[in-house]
Formats: sequence, C-alpha cells, structure tokens
Amino acid sequence: MQRITTSSSPFTLLQQRLKYVSLQPERPWNVWVENVPQWEKQSPIAQFEFPLVSEYAPCEGYPFLLDAIRNRENGKYGMQLEQEQILVTNGALHGLSLIFRSLYRPNAIALCQAPILGSIATILKSYGYKIKYFTSHQGELDIEKLKSECANSDVRLLYINTPHNPTGDILSQNALSQLVEMVQRQGINLVADMIYDSFTFDGAQSFTPLSVTPFWRNVYTVNSMSKNYGSPGLRIGWVISDPENIRSMAGFFEQECVAICGIAQKQAQLLLEHGNQDLVETIAKRKKYVESRLSSFKDIKYVIPRGGTQFYVELPVDDIDLFADYMLVNYSLAITTISNYQGGKGSYVRIPTVYPIETTHAALDLLAEGIKHFCLNYTMSS
Repeated sequence: MQRITTSSSPFTLLQQRLKYVSLQPERPWNVWVENVPQWEKQSPIAQFEFPLVSEYAPCEGYPFLLDAIRNRENGKYGMQLEQEQILVTNGALHGLSLIFRSLYRPNAIALCQAPILGSIATILKSYGYKIKYFTSHQGELDIEKLKSECANSDVRLLYINTPHNPTGDILSQNALSQLVEMVQRQGINLVADMIYDSFTFDGAQSFTPLSVTPFWRNVYTVNSMSKNYGSPGLRIGWVISDPENIRSMAGFFEQECVAICGIAQKQAQLLLEHGNQDLVETIAKRKKYVESRLSSFKDIKYVIPRGGTQFYVELPVDDIDLFADYMLVNYSLAITTISNYQGGKGSYVRIPTVYPIETTHAALDLLAEGIKHFCLNYTMSS
C-alpha cells in the first residue's frame, strides 16, 4: 500500500495530505478534514468603514469589539464582565501562546486534558514546558489524582478544553468548581479553552470557570470567532482574566504584533451582534445526520459527543495513518486522524459535523467503502 506521509517532515501528517491534494488540482477531491462550522449561506457580516485601515487599533482591542465580547459573555454566563478583563488576540492559539509564555518558569509542568491538539502541545514544549496528561469522563475528573499531580511544585498550569476537541466531552460545573478551588489553593493557573462553547446538544450546557469564583488572578479563558462563529479568516480571538493579567499580556502583544486588524475587529463585532443561533441549529441538524449514518457502520467505536463539532471514532484498522493515506490515494478522500493530537492513542479519526449534508453523505459513503476494502487488502497482504 502507498504511504504518502512521513514523520520526518516538518509538516503535520494532515498538512502533508493537504499538500498532496494541492499538487493534483485536476482530481475531484473530497476534503473532509475541517471542524470549522460552515454557515448554510454566506456568513452574515455587514459592511464596515474603511477608515479602520488607516490607523493602528489599540493593542487590547477596539472598545466596540470589547463591548460586543463583553455582552456575549455576560449574556451567556450571567457574569458582570468589564472591558479591562478582555484582551483581543490573533485567534485562540495566539491567546493561548500569550498565556503560556507569560506563565512559564524554568522546569514548568503543564497538566493537559487529553487528547490535546498537536499545535497546542508544540507551543507548550517550545516554551520549555513538560506536559503530563489527564482525561475527563462524562464531564467529570479524577480530582484526587489531579491534586496529587498538583502537589509537584513545578506544576505551573492546568489546561482544559470544554467542550473538548475531539471527544466532545463537556466539563460539569461541579468539575470546574473543584478545579478552581484546587488551583487557587495550590497557587497554580487554570487555562480553559472554550472555542466550542456555543455547540452543545441534547440539553447539555457549557460552563465557564470564571462564573464559580470572583477571583480571576490565576484563571484564564480563551475563545474565538473561528469555531463559535464559523469565521476562521477573521483571526479574532479573546482572553478573559484578571485585569492585571490582561495588562501584562497586552504588553507582550504590543511588542510583537502592535494590534489586530481593525477591519477584522469590526466584522467580528457585527457578527457577534448578529449572533450564531442559525449556525448552531445548522450544526445540530448535521450532527444528527452523522449520528444516524454512523449507527449503520460495523466494528467502529465512538461516544455520541455532548458538544463540539466532530465525532471521535475508532476504526477497525491497525495503522490509522496508513489507512488515511490509502483513502486519499484510492478514494480521493482527505480525513483527519489522531496524529493531529497528542496524549491519545488508538486508531481514531475525526468525523466532522460542519459540512453540508450532501458533502458528508458522499464522504461517509467513501469511508464505508474504504474501510471494507482496506481491511480486506491489508489482511490479504499481511
């Protein structure tokens, strides 16, 4: 079987497959790798004023966008957020990078909810962190085990992702309360990545650690327009924390980026004010379709996600990345595997719920056919 990816490349296996696609534009590719929600129609962003091009924005973000973010968070979580508790960033990854860099100390350990997106693990390691992993189950954590881990004086931060990418698990309010109490007692930092918090299903609800304590000195949340509002091209994210933390990170930000594009900030404001209810309902319908289709697959394993924009599915193959290469070469289908993450194991693929049903229908048909023939060919060849 043809393997088209290699671990020696500077690019992830996913990027290597996308580069393979780009080199053969004449082929009718089915690129099924994203977990960015797609609007049914063009994203409803109104017109903006061009004078924003001719000036640098404030490094913390324009007041009009800070207001829109504040209204969004206050409305969703019943908080009393103020502008000085918000920092506009160049997407969520930039926000996480600023937090990780500001918190680093020599020999620091980061406790991370696994699996973790590979790029986030790479950022942590590049700053010098050693990563240890923990998992959640149905919204709960082994808090006693985490307390034992946090007793290590080198533990600097604890990273969570809720709803989780790729499992879709949503940490309960009780779990968040326990975490906040623990980190405040131990004097470490809690970083909550909440970029999917609009997408919860079947009565589930997302919670923020900011609502369980009035003291935010060692609590941070990160969010973005990319996933919650289907607008990755804006490159707009935000961090919420104590004003002193925000000022410190804004200083880093000004030195390396000066400011975020004013036009993108205006578009983000208009989209926040428009709201994303149509998008959320669209993704819920697409999730139900994927759920109904996956129920007919044989020998796969998955848990129906409570949140997020993907299913995390274990396939009956031994080498998941050989399978992904096989699907690309033989079926023109590009998929995302567990190699996009760190801290997990198994033959998992990410099944997105963000594409139109017609696209998903075709991709699932190809996936079913590919599993059947791969298993047959692989067994025969071995």
